[in-house]
Amino acid sequence: MIPQTIGHCEILELVGSGGLGEVYRATDKKNGNTVALKRLHDKYQTNPKLLGLFHKEILMHSQVCHKHCVKFIEANLTPPNAHIITEFIEGINCHYLLKKMGPIPPLVACCIALDLLQGLDHIHCLDIVHSDLTPANIILEVTGRIVLADFGLSCKQEVEDYEGMTVGTPGYQAPERLTHDPMTRAADIYNAGIILHELLLGSRLFSNPDPKDVMARMKSLPVQIPSSSDAQVDEYLKRMLKTALHLNPQKRFPSARDFMFAIYQVLKAYDIRYTRRAILQWMVDVKLTTLASAEPRQTIYTR
Repeated sequence: MIPQTIGHCEILELVGSGGLGEVYRATDKKNGNTVALKRLHDKYQTNPKLLGLFHKEILMHSQVCHKHCVKFIEANLTPPNAHIITEFIEGINCHYLLKKMGPIPPLVACCIALDLLQGLDHIHCLDIVHSDLTPANIILEVTGRIVLADFGLSCKQEVEDYEGMTVGTPGYQAPERLTHDPMTRAADIYNAGIILHELLLGSRLFSNPDPKDVMARMKSLPVQIPSSSDAQVDEYLKRMLKTALHLNPQKRFPSARDFMFAIYQVLKAYDIRYTRRAILQWMVDVKLTTLASAEPRQTIYTR
């Protein structure tokens, strides 16, 4: 049953549910703004371990302030309504985007990945590892803005003991997560590589989420993307993905910024300077938004 109010927020609808809680679209009665409210599941409201994890999410997320990261507003840790309030993003997450659209044009996929990496670089500068980077946690706003969300498993480059709980999303865990090695920024780089690969491919990279199967495939991962009309771009993207998805963390891109620079080389060849405008232009083309495309138009399709 959906509650009518939580704290000073009027609940409008349930928009999602995960392992730890539900997310609602709500109205903040203090100012009339539409917000997203994430409430811990009832069964976890009095669980010290889970409340501690929720508190940690608040500590991590409250430090984040970047245009490509969902904005933290406030939180309350008092049971039975422990919750976090953030800005509400009107749009579609990349999980549903792939289901709806299939393969994304290479230059558009690169724009999405570049903006994602900008948000990732910001949290890495705060010494935070996102630790659960998946298409479902990347939101494509109706304006073309890319927003990184859900800091529920974020950490300060450490391994947490979750007492047998599944940590992270199956099929979106870096090799070091599966082997319980220390978490570093390199794990986020790997996951960003998975997301870019899936945007290009139009489907999941690891369709069987069983950890043994995933690890076996990671050891000899073939980088296969649909051919575009530009063989040079295709070859460059394959080399880029092989670096991002290297089994050895030390051989991946050293930072999100290095990964961004590699993507920028592709966009530079087509003189794409405004990624958000390019994404919006594509969204208008495929009728994912009713907004008008920004002018002048950029070359967003390979030739």
